[in-house]
Amino acid sequence: MKLIWKLLCTLCIAISSLALAAGDPPKWIAEGPYVDETSIEIDVPMEVLATKLFVEVEVGGLPRRFVFDTGSPSMISAQLASEMKLEVVDRTKGKDAHGAVVDTDIMQADFSLGGTTFHKVPVFVAEFPKVAQCLFDGVIGSELLPLCAWQIDVQDSRLRCNTNLKALEHVEVAGRQTLHDFGYPHAPIFDIRLAREASSKAMLDTGSPEYLAISPADLEGARRNGGMGKTVSGYGSSGGSLGGRAPDTTQQQAELKSLSIGTLSLGRVVATLRESAPSLIGASVLEHFVVTLDNRLLSAYFESYRDGPYARSSFGFSLDFEDAVTVSRVWDGSPAANAGLKVGQRIASINGQAVETSCAGIRRAMKAVSESDAITLETNGESRTLERKPNIP
Repeated sequence: MKLIWKLLCTLCIAISSLALAAGDPPKWIAEGPYVDETSIEIDVPMEVLATKLFVEVEVGGLPRRFVFDTGSPSMISAQLASEMKLEVVDRTKGKDAHGAVVDTDIMQADFSLGGTTFHKVPVFVAEFPKVAQCLFDGVIGSELLPLCAWQIDVQDSRLRCNTNLKALEHVEVAGRQTLHDFGYPHAPIFDIRLAREASSKAMLDTGSPEYLAISPADLEGARRNGGMGKTVSGYGSSGGSLGGRAPDTTQQQAELKSLSIGTLSLGRVVATLRESAPSLIGASVLEHFVVTLDNRLLSAYFESYRDGPYARSSFGFSLDFEDAVTVSRVWDGSPAANAGLKVGQRIASINGQAVETSCAGIRRAMKAVSESDAITLETNGESRTLERKPNIP
């Protein structure tokens, strides 16, 4: 199952472009983030849950749980901002990942990661959705990328940041790719090729669970140029974000015969259609490569540690935890569809444990569904056992 929660957003392009549209950059962009040290050397544990990357950050003198998300600006919950008594330095309006208009305050915060303090980090402040409130207090976002070389090592569960690129392992023998930085909030952008005559650009978004979440224009380009294979449809919500849960609608996944990131050829990849541009290279890629991003040199390094296939196996459904634990999306022909699961159906238990919308219940359900090869669900008094299978065989 791909748990649906690009909970925070791909606000980094939509909101920041609005914030800068008026002309000169606002003062808060010039003020931070910055560090006092001339060199940075961070190496901290990183927890992975349902493809999301969690690290411990010290904010306001207390340890907090943050997500490392290259597809979002730094963010904190409204509750944490209130506790810290932060002042609003700007306000802006933008669209979330599903097109909903969201008003946000912009504040500045100091936080420490691995003993290094980042000062005056611009943070977008909003009421987090319920699931996000249970899982983390904030987001380390893309505007911090230019301060050092960031290395995302899912294999060893470590996040590293070093001003000396050569001091990092997994770089010397890695393949170098060109990284594009189009300015604040410094989201990492790559050239991609979807077919021989179909090329585009995509953002590396560690908050997206897919190998590739493809835009409609890029999918059409792949189709026109013979780069698309089999497809599968589904129905339900494409996820929740700051503006709320996206409406139920037809969903689509497509087999790309060959995807390249720069000169790195992945071959066959299964992509999920998203609502708008840009296409997103998601966190599933990190299950195969240690990725190092160096915005200062416009370079990225991919060291392979696990071969493909670049297509996830799943149970074919997703969950929503808002008012009750319910099915929010089902893919045609999947184990979930074959077992009779329907969008909106309430789940009573997973593997014999009652499911609930408490924070502990949400974490328990996410762990069971994201890490199990087989699960037993109880719905409407019936027991159904599902086994993983490829989304597109």
